[in-house]
Amino acid sequence: MTESDKLYQSWMVEGSYFNRMIDCGYSRNRWVEIALSYLPHEILEEHKEDLVFIALTECDACRLAPQYREREVIILSDHVFPVPGASEDHPTARYFFFVVLHEVAHAIRRHKSPRFDGLLNEENEAQEREADDLAYGWFNQHVEQENNPFLPPLSSSEVREAQERNQKLMQEKLGNV
Repeated sequence: MTESDKLYQSWMVEGSYFNRMIDCGYSRNRWVEIALSYLPHEILEEHKEDLVFIALTECDACRLAPQYREREVIILSDHVFPVPGASEDHPTARYFFFVVLHEVAHAIRRHKSPRFDGLLNEENEAQEREADDLAYGWFNQHVEQENNPFLPPLSSSEVREAQERNQKLMQEKLGNV
C-alpha cells in the first residue's frame, strides 16, 4: 500500500503518481489534485496507474502519447474548471470535483461507450446513474471526514444548476451551433 504522502504527492514532483497522471496545464493541475483527494485512499491506490487527466488549457491541441493511450484518458473541458480565485467551497469548484469523480467512476467501473459499444439508452442511463451515485458518495464522504462547516454535502439540485450553467456557457462559445 502506498503511503498517503507518496500517493498524493504534488504533480510538480518528477515521477510522482500525480506527475504521471495529470496534464492539465500549470495553472489547473492543482485543481485535479484537490478533486482526487476526494476519492477514498483505497480507490486512488488501486487505480493510480490507470488514469490520466488532460485539458487543453495551455495549448490548441495535443497528441496522446502511447503511455497515455494505455490508460483511462479523461479529457476535461476548460469551462468546467473553477473560476479564477475560487476556493474549494465555490460552486464552480464543487461542480469540478463532481465532474472529475464522475469520470473516475466511469473509468474504474470500465463503463462501455454508448457510441462504440452499441449501448441501449437504458444501459447508458444506468451507467450514468452509477457514476453519479459514486461521485456523490465520494464527495459527501470526503466532506463528512473533513468536518468543515463551510463545505456542505453536494446535492443533485446543485449539480443540475451547474450543468445548466455550463450548457449555457458551451452554447455561447459555440454560437448555438
